[in-house]
Amino acid sequence: MKKLRVPHRTKSARVVQELVRLAAGLAASGSRVEDAFWENRLAAKIHAQLRTGDDQNLESALDQLYDTDPGGYSEFMYAIEAAIECSIFTRGDHTYDVLMFAVPMLTWSRFSIPSGPLAESVLSELRGQLQVQVLADDAQLALADCLFSPDQLPRGYHLTHELARKLWSTAVTGQRDLHMNPRQLAETGRFLSDTRYLLGGIAVPQGKPMFRWQQGNTGEHKGSNVSALQFSKEQILHAWQTHGTAVLLPLFQGCAFELLMPDGFFSAWRAADRLARPYSVRATVDFLETTLGISPDRLRAVIAPFYDQWLEEYRIGFTLKDRENVLYGIIWGLVGDEDENTDSVAQIEAALRECGVTQTILLQEHFLLEYCEECGGPLFPNANGEIVHAEFPEEGEVAPIHLH
Repeated sequence: MKKLRVPHRTKSARVVQELVRLAAGLAASGSRVEDAFWENRLAAKIHAQLRTGDDQNLESALDQLYDTDPGGYSEFMYAIEAAIECSIFTRGDHTYDVLMFAVPMLTWSRFSIPSGPLAESVLSELRGQLQVQVLADDAQLALADCLFSPDQLPRGYHLTHELARKLWSTAVTGQRDLHMNPRQLAETGRFLSDTRYLLGGIAVPQGKPMFRWQQGNTGEHKGSNVSALQFSKEQILHAWQTHGTAVLLPLFQGCAFELLMPDGFFSAWRAADRLARPYSVRATVDFLETTLGISPDRLRAVIAPFYDQWLEEYRIGFTLKDRENVLYGIIWGLVGDEDENTDSVAQIEAALRECGVTQTILLQEHFLLEYCEECGGPLFPNANGEIVHAEFPEEGEVAPIHLH
């Protein structure tokens, strides 16, 4: 779909430097009261930028802090996320704490993974299960009537904030759903393994708990050890997965899927990004095993690092042990503060071993991010250290999916 052009705005060096100064001050703070000083001023500046409908100053400040002040970069990123996903909302004589939250779902299928508009009956059941299993008693809930693929999530800070405000307003006014125009959603790419998101807004009277694990550990567990809180969240997650899966099962026919913990939008997004990586490894091995009729110990995984200005991702090419051609490839992207010093390779090898793939080759060369000139898909490493297109064998019945 053709997007409307946004009027060009010129980056303001003064605004960028002020954002950098406030973030650096927060990172260097030595007390809680000083934290509050910097946080309040930084939040006000960020909100002013979000209201402009242009992310350029925020992005420029992030770039500058990334190069000069890692601590300030982290503080600034968290401040932006907080300004986008949570706020205080006043309606009449009532004041609410509001949050935009996400429910990630890891899924894989040889066939099509569902996305797009959700039926009212499904939304109603999901609202009921979230209210009973996950949310605190006083929480008001609204859901977007869409199952989002990663391609359909809002792009950029101010667009995400606009969606958050709509969800907050819907929750505070007691409406049940926020309608999403399917014509305004991007097309969803077809992948073997992918993530889906349910988005919503929560509103509670100011100072009240939003989630059941807060409510269950307020008062009687104050001062107790952490294990009580963790156990409570594990119980809540188990209950949500049990009941939520039953609601979504008819929608995900022909798919394997796993519900994750509902949480604030950015926290849930990061959790899904991390967990999707080993999940994608399991999905790939299962797919190759069932489609080709081979055991995982016949597979070999070739792991290679790929760089732009710095390390961006690892790509994994799957081959048979006695052949060189890459059957399938997946990307293990770096998440959050991961970099060259993070032992990502050990995580990849552990995920492969859990699936029964014991032979791995790690290429030491720094590869550039390369893509197929014809289809635009990523290229993957083979055992000879070459970057090639994944080519699935012609024999046997293979589902018509995009193998990138």
